Amino acid sequence: MDTITVQLENIVIKLPETHLIVAKDDYQKLQEQAFKGQYWTLSDVLSLLSVSRPWLLDNVLYRPEIRSQIDIDKNTNGFVKYPQNKGGRYFFLTSRTKEYFEKNFKDIFN
Repeated sequence: MDTITVQLENIVIKLPETHLIVAKDDYQKLQEQAFKGQYWTLSDVLSLLSVSRPWLLDNVLYRPEIRSQIDIDKNTNGFVKYPQNKGGRYFFLTSRTKEYFEKNFKDIFN
């Protein structure tokens, strides 16, 4: 049920100045844009997925077929900067990382 009809006359509802009414589509667009241009570290991605570091490395980051899609040095549409040396840092473009795991959840976790 997504509609409730209530007939009220002469009633005014005031929103606090800290609140707005926003269309659902606009809200969803804002949610999507919230992460544009932000970068995550490996720790952030581990937290997002609730997996261990070894699992993520073995099942995602070190798998050649996945790396060829996500590594910015191997694919111009990639979104992960792999470390240049052992002990270096990974950087993930937040919006694309979330999108990738949403779209590929079944393949990754099978």
